[in-house]
Amino acid sequence: MRKFMTFTLGAILAFAGTAGTADAANFTDISFGISIDVDDALSRQPPLRDIQYFKSQDSSGSLMIKRIHDLTIVDFLEELRDVGYRDMRDQVILGMTGEPVDAGIESGRGLLIPVRGRIRGQRITGVVGAYSGHDGQGFLVIGTAKPEYWATWEPRMKTMFSSVRFVEIERNTMVEDWENLLKGRKLQFKQAKASSNTAGGMFYGGAAHRDYHLCSDGTVMRKSASVGKVEGQNMTVYSRSMNRSRGTWHVIVSQGTPSLIVRDGPEQKLKLEHEGENFLLDGKPYIITTSDLCK
Repeated sequence: MRKFMTFTLGAILAFAGTAGTADAANFTDISFGISIDVDDALSRQPPLRDIQYFKSQDSSGSLMIKRIHDLTIVDFLEELRDVGYRDMRDQVILGMTGEPVDAGIESGRGLLIPVRGRIRGQRITGVVGAYSGHDGQGFLVIGTAKPEYWATWEPRMKTMFSSVRFVEIERNTMVEDWENLLKGRKLQFKQAKASSNTAGGMFYGGAAHRDYHLCSDGTVMRKSASVGKVEGQNMTVYSRSMNRSRGTWHVIVSQGTPSLIVRDGPEQKLKLEHEGENFLLDGKPYIITTSDLCK
């Protein structure tokens, strides 16, 4: 028989309405639109894309705050019931162990949901708080502990979840931060080789790349290239394409979501995310380096 901690509905109701006594320090992120008092035993780790992560020194407990753009709590709960929450990129697999209850948060809606599963390979027990604010805030707060430590961490989690508040998203600050990060930089995307069957034979797609040079004066230079070949009927045909364009760029924030606007032809709106020195544009990984074309 598998051994794991589970929550009853009564335990969750107590979780939502009762605070523990652990010491805490406030963490506020105006780009997420969240304020929460984080237990002093949890240390903040380097941010990862749209995730703020805190963990204890002995790794027995952790808190993850993950921004979810356009979070719909009803849809999230339905997915959690049906297949669980799976984020393979961040190595999070969670399943419900009981019914959700209202988080009792103002200026929006929140649910507290008991879960168990694995985070980065470690078996955990915990609670997911799903929150959607009236000002466009959307995030998950995932408080977990190793099952054998849950009795110790449960009152600390109560304190943290009871402190969650929505704060207004500072969109102008987000725009300024993103533009400062991107000015004078090159964003480079590379695609691996691929092959497929075609009516004329076998198509081999060679390496393709796309570069955005985002200059400080608001101009953008875009370079893209791709190569490939088709083999069939005793004939091989090679293809190569290169494109260059020039235009303007800027950053906007809509409902808490930052996007890169590129105008060098038809306007492009590309969702912005980042992880250290790696950036995601519309979910595709780009490497960011200093531009050699911007003056």
